[in-house]
Amino acid sequence: MKYDFLYGKSAFCLPGSALDYITKASQNDLRVLIALGSGKFADEKSVANFLGMSMATVTASLEFWRGTGVLEMPGEKLMEPEQTAIPMPEELFTIPKKAARPPETERDSYTSDEIGRICKENPSVPLLIDACQSILEKTFTKTEISSLVYLSDHLRLEDEYIMMLCTHCKSRDKASVRYVEKIALTLYDEGVVSVKELDKYIKKESQKHEMEYKIRKLFGIGERALAPKEKAFLAKWSTEWCLPFEMIEKAYEIMVAAIEKPTFAYENGILEKWREAGCKTMEDVEGLLASQKRAPKKQDARETSFDLDEFFELAVKRGAGRADGVPEEE
Repeated sequence: MKYDFLYGKSAFCLPGSALDYITKASQNDLRVLIALGSGKFADEKSVANFLGMSMATVTASLEFWRGTGVLEMPGEKLMEPEQTAIPMPEELFTIPKKAARPPETERDSYTSDEIGRICKENPSVPLLIDACQSILEKTFTKTEISSLVYLSDHLRLEDEYIMMLCTHCKSRDKASVRYVEKIALTLYDEGVVSVKELDKYIKKESQKHEMEYKIRKLFGIGERALAPKEKAFLAKWSTEWCLPFEMIEKAYEIMVAAIEKPTFAYENGILEKWREAGCKTMEDVEGLLASQKRAPKKQDARETSFDLDEFFELAVKRGAGRADGVPEEE
């Protein structure tokens, strides 16, 4: 069935390119876009007052549309309809890899009324809050709820993403919404914004954490904080070189047989030589060590010029006369 618009006495239009991003836009984004399209508002404050939103929420929506190339925002104010477009840098007309994150100081701008409105407009938000409370095993305060709403409504992270991150933080004994938010902001800035990318990050971090635990136990470090150089070596072995723990353990055994006090630097020297020899697995290391045992030892330079058989032959001759076999003169 076809529907017709009833324009009445007025009408306004929107850029056609907005339709390409409408499925990625939130309800707030769409409300802000329609308000701007009416031509009645000249700045963020007037839009926020009309829609009953906070400045932070309106700013986030404006940044979203600006990032898609639907809007341009010269200076600090929105262009009024009758103004001529001011030339802008070329990068404003391209879609960035990720939206620029607003200053963190604006995070606490969600009021109780606004949180209630967001929960009413998006029924998944209350379910997300309940799920995260269950994961972290605590009842959230208003500030903690505001943090989750910020991640969902402001950064537009998927519900599954936020719940996965809460589960990960809980497994690391960091059952704090503030810690979850801190990690989320760091990952957002690094471009880790999808569930798939987060899953890769969590697997990588889990492997790194497990490796650190084993190495701590191997070196007898306990719970003390690692020194910066120790952290660097650990990251190199587990992340950069992706070494199996068995190789690190074998290098440790060789090290303790050679020196009294084990160090990360000495261990790294052994592992580096193995890596230069092309060893990537424990089988490679065992093959290298076996070949080194089979290889003949190099004789000392003084020994190479000395023939033991010739010595005994000369000694026998000396018993009968001179070393050259000629009888000695009386």
